[in-house]
Amino acid sequence: MNIEKKGLLFLSYGSPSSKEDLVPYMMSIRHGRVPTEGEITNLTRRYDVIDQWSNLELQHMAEHQYKTLMTLLPTMPSAIGYLHMKPSIAEAVDSLVHQGVEHIIAIVTAPFFTSLGTGAYEKQVQAAIGKHGAVTFDFIRSWWDQPAFTEYWQTAVADCVKSEHEDNAAKSELVDTSIEDIFVIFSAHSIPLINNHGGDSYAFALHESAKEIAEHCKISKWTVAWQSAAPHGQWLGPTVEDAINQALQTGATHIAFVPFGFVSNHVEVLYDNDVECKELVENGGAIYLRAQMPNCNETFLQAMASAIVERIHS
Repeated sequence: MNIEKKGLLFLSYGSPSSKEDLVPYMMSIRHGRVPTEGEITNLTRRYDVIDQWSNLELQHMAEHQYKTLMTLLPTMPSAIGYLHMKPSIAEAVDSLVHQGVEHIIAIVTAPFFTSLGTGAYEKQVQAAIGKHGAVTFDFIRSWWDQPAFTEYWQTAVADCVKSEHEDNAAKSELVDTSIEDIFVIFSAHSIPLINNHGGDSYAFALHESAKEIAEHCKISKWTVAWQSAAPHGQWLGPTVEDAINQALQTGATHIAFVPFGFVSNHVEVLYDNDVECKELVENGGAIYLRAQMPNCNETFLQAMASAIVERIHS
C-alpha cells in the first residue's frame, strides 16, 4: 500500500488539566462509576502535591511527546487520541479518515503490552474503525524491545548511579558510594490477577528488559517490582514496598528507582515513587534515588519511531 494512504494514531492515557476535569476523568477510568468523596479528595491531594493544576508540562506531556515523535517519522497524516480525555480515540480515528487515511498504524505510549491496559486501547480503535468500512488498522502492541528503549534506560540508570557517586565525592564524604551499595528497583504498573490476563508475558518482558539494562550497567543488586495497584482485589507482585524491604534487608545504603514501565513524569512517578517510596526508603535509613524519566527525549522516542517505521514498511 502507498505510504500516502497510511496514517499514525498516537494513543495516550490522558491526565486531568484542572480540578473540574477530575471527576469525569475518574468516571472514565471506572467505566462510569461515580467516585466517592474520599476517592476524589485523595486523588486531588496527590495532584496538588505534584503541582498538576499549574504545571503545563505535566498537563500537555503526551502532546509534546507526540509532536517530537512526528519529527522523527516520515511525513504522514497523524492524530492523537486519549483513553480518558478529549480528543477521544474515536475522534482521533475520525480525524485520520477525514484526512484520507485508508490504513491506520496505532501505537500506545505504554511500552509493554497487557491485555487489560494496552488491550483497552486496541478495542476502542477496533470499534472506531468498524464505523468506517474499508479502513484497516495495524496495532503496535509493544515496543520495549527496540534498541533505543534499552539505550535510553541504560544511560538514565548509569547517570543516576554516577550522579550520586559524584555528589558524595564532592562532599568529601569518608564513605564512598560504589555501585555495590546501590540496590535498583525497576518498577511498572501492577495489573489485576483476574484470570491472569497475560500477566506472565508482561512480567517476563519487564524482567528481560530490566536484566539487559542491569547487566549493561554492571548492577548486581536489582529486582522488578509492581506499583500503583488499586486497594482492592489481587494484583501482580511483589510490590514496591516489598522490594524496598528486601533492599533494606540486604544492607543497601542507596535505593534507586527506575520506573521504566512508564514514559514520563506523572502522578505515579512524582507521587507514588518520589513521595511514598522515598518516605519508606528514608524511614529505613537509606538514600532514595530515581532515574530521570524520558519525557520528550529523542533517543527514547526513537524507539517508538522505529517500531512505527517497521510497520509502515511491513
